[in-house]
Amino acid sequence: MINDFDDLLGALAVLELRGGDTTSIEAKTFSEYSPEQLGPTLSAFANKPGGGVILLGVSERDGINVVGVDDVDDLLKRAANQARNGFRPPIRVDVHAFDLDGKTIGVINVEGADVNEKPVRWLKNKKAYLRQYDGDYEMAASEEQMLLLRHRRPIADAEPVRGSSLLDLDQTLVSQYLASARETTPRLVDYSDEEVLYNTGVVADRQSGELSVAGLYALGEYPQRLLPHLTVTAAVEGSGDVRAVNRRDFTGALPLILDDVLEWVRWNVESRQLVTRDGDGLTEYAVPLLAAREVIANALVHRDLSEASRGKGIDLRITRDGFRLTNPGGLWGITVDRLGSGDHPAVNERLYGICRNVHGRSGRVIEAMGTGIREVRRSLREAGMAEPRFYDNGVSFTVRFPNSALIPDGDLAWLGGLSREATAGLNRRQKEALVEMRHGRTWNNSEYRDHFGVTAEEARSDLRDLVSRGLVTSTGQRRWVRYELAGKR
Repeated sequence: MINDFDDLLGALAVLELRGGDTTSIEAKTFSEYSPEQLGPTLSAFANKPGGGVILLGVSERDGINVVGVDDVDDLLKRAANQARNGFRPPIRVDVHAFDLDGKTIGVINVEGADVNEKPVRWLKNKKAYLRQYDGDYEMAASEEQMLLLRHRRPIADAEPVRGSSLLDLDQTLVSQYLASARETTPRLVDYSDEEVLYNTGVVADRQSGELSVAGLYALGEYPQRLLPHLTVTAAVEGSGDVRAVNRRDFTGALPLILDDVLEWVRWNVESRQLVTRDGDGLTEYAVPLLAAREVIANALVHRDLSEASRGKGIDLRITRDGFRLTNPGGLWGITVDRLGSGDHPAVNERLYGICRNVHGRSGRVIEAMGTGIREVRRSLREAGMAEPRFYDNGVSFTVRFPNSALIPDGDLAWLGGLSREATAGLNRRQKEALVEMRHGRTWNNSEYRDHFGVTAEEARSDLRDLVSRGLVTSTGQRRWVRYELAGKR
């Protein structure tokens, strides 16, 4: 949200860097008030967790330019009235006006609606909208249903799968599961196999023997026979007009999908063989495999399993910008800013409980200690990489690891030739930034923080540290400061 002048400058810098609107910021040039232009955006931001910001008087044509608006007080008053009276339920907004370069910008901070209030509909056409990257889109019926189902605790994982039976289970996985369940829960030791499977929720209906969605998904021989949407699609995105390559669809039981996807990541991200000081061989990956495993496991376990998600699988992409994983269904019982802060309710309580005792080649699916996101952050930090980025638009959840391509051997040698005193203690971001500068790039704060996924303060600290070491020089002032290699080494 934008509450002061610095917030506004930061938002404009983001728009400049991204080349236009973002998931949370919409720029509009208003010569006069237009309810048709505001309607879809107000609805989309209200339906988005965390809401969003509308900037009036900012043009995206030929770059980001402040064009200003006339009679800003009237515009903001009418926008607030539309938000209050033009939607069901009413949308809560906070409005401000700022002067920049002799022009006036109107700011509309749109508050995200409460979970039980969604979807928020525009009364003019009775439609609800969804924010997706840089645009507002009319919600599909299935997406509206996903939001409505979030009004109460999800229970789809406990529902019986019609036509399923114990014959659909993978006996190897079941044997391992039973042994683990009895080991972790002593009360189950004296129960029969059938009683364990029923009491732990693998079997949903004792009389019919039908399996639960969670049971079939976690332990099934081929769950996709009855639940074809429980898949992961992975691909490496090409550049320019090059289509995605190495595309693969992963099926099978949840722990086997986890293992297979992780192996695919291992083969498709950049890697390099290193030799430690002890003479041992070591493989360095551009994406830490521990971090990748945690977010893949979370996506598999916490994805939406309701009827509304039919036809929607998990999507994994290796891109020029990094690693991106999207699963159907937004967060439940927690917001993005609280991820990793401690225990939080499981989206699929039954599946979560079963997966505590399900093992694949890479070990137990989840440890159920509430430390997964913290482990992701730790492994990325130890690799010198930026923090993960999380996006929740209410009907899907995306995690992204910003690009951290391995530094080429020639550039590593160049870094090694610099003063040891000057380079001691540099983090991976700083080393990558220096390599980019070696090849002619310059940086400003907004470019640095977007590339590496850090805050403005972290970017400022990294860049100023490089200046203090004598490796980088700076020119300009305030938002126009740029950094380049000292002496263009």
